[in-house]
Amino acid sequence: MQKSFIDKNINIQKLVQDIQNSLNEDGWETNSNPYSQTDYLVKGQKKGHFHKAEEILIRIRGDPNNVLITVEEENIGSFGRAWINLKLLGEIERKVNDGFYS
Repeated sequence: MQKSFIDKNINIQKLVQDIQNSLNEDGWETNSNPYSQTDYLVKGQKKGHFHKAEEILIRIRGDPNNVLITVEEENIGSFGRAWINLKLLGEIERKVNDGFYS
């Protein structure tokens, strides 16, 4: 899944921190790996059903006016995918449009 934001003047560090907070609030264990000030990788892991670990990788890269968010997931069921689409990415899009990350 990918989501891009163009001409929105986004504070990327603030966006990364908010993504981590959203994952943590939903019970994910997270860590962030900055490759540079404009390229981050957020990893999340959560115990799923039958003790199968769900994993999510979220890469945030670009400059403040051209941000690309790429989400890769493994062992995540339909509820997890719905959460990613509606809650995580939907909430980020709403906050970007409201200027929360400016």
